[in-house]
Amino acid sequence: MHMDLRKLPKVELHVHLDGSMRLKTIKDLAAKLPEETAFPKHFGIKKAVTPPQRCTLPQYLKAFDVTVAVLQTAQGLERAAYELCEDVSRENVLYVEVRFAPLLHLEADLSPREVVQSVLRGLKLGEEEFGIQTGLILSAMRDRSLEHSMEVAQLTAQFSSKGVVAFDLAGPERQHPPQIHREAIAMARESGVHLTLHAGEGCCPEQIRAALEMGSERIGHGVYLHKDPDTEKLVADQGIPLEVCPTSNLQVSGFMESYDDHPLKRYFDLGIPITLNTDNRLMSSVDLTHEYQAVVDAFGFDEQQIRQISLNGIEAAFAPDSVKEELRAKLDAFFA
Repeated sequence: MHMDLRKLPKVELHVHLDGSMRLKTIKDLAAKLPEETAFPKHFGIKKAVTPPQRCTLPQYLKAFDVTVAVLQTAQGLERAAYELCEDVSRENVLYVEVRFAPLLHLEADLSPREVVQSVLRGLKLGEEEFGIQTGLILSAMRDRSLEHSMEVAQLTAQFSSKGVVAFDLAGPERQHPPQIHREAIAMARESGVHLTLHAGEGCCPEQIRAALEMGSERIGHGVYLHKDPDTEKLVADQGIPLEVCPTSNLQVSGFMESYDDHPLKRYFDLGIPITLNTDNRLMSSVDLTHEYQAVVDAFGFDEQQIRQISLNGIEAAFAPDSVKEELRAKLDAFFA
């Protein structure tokens, strides 16, 4: 295949704001931290935000301690969102859904509303400057209380007409099933926003079934889906999109030794709409072009299959029909 994947019109549906910062930005913001929250003098920021190439999900998530610590001001949040827009635009990502957990950014006395407003401002500036389109997904942390997730659901509802498109559950899976947050998930759905839940990322295929039963329209990762054939069939029959993040999945799955071991090709062959995403551009040291190239190299996808994966992303996006129509037209033009 001789396609220039960097020029391919792309959609990204699963990228974490605090996992996709520029290293320079982290260092700049760290230098401005007040003394009581500053990192130790010789703290190695780059090492701290670079998880091992193979690790558990909790080990991987440890890197977020650093990025969350520096993202506690309106200016920092706005800057991170704006820079992510610039970064994705450089590889022809035309539409991106950015997610983050707003209640982790309250250490410097911002209110939850101010946190969300700051990120939305950065995304809006990025849209205007770089000609892309964005949506914001608010994540509740599954290892926190129901009260926590209820507050995130309320925020999602409050900003549903102002750029927030969906509610998400993120964080460690073991011992934290989504059912704990059933009421919050129901509240979000009733407010009219979309629902996508992390499930089956580093374990626990049964959590994929639970997420679907609670109304999740997409599944974040779904790596372990093949471990539960009945749920795999359900996902295939219902055409539930999977937000696959190849490099991140390779890092935390616990059963892959190379990209060739990723079950995404199995899912694709079953007709499940897989979409390709980065998850965390910083922690996994990737961009979306890299992720497309990785699966082309591993599975020999041809141009028609890459077109289908790109189209899956457009169809699965929580975007207005007019935006999807525009994205489809650009994809068609590229392959014409």
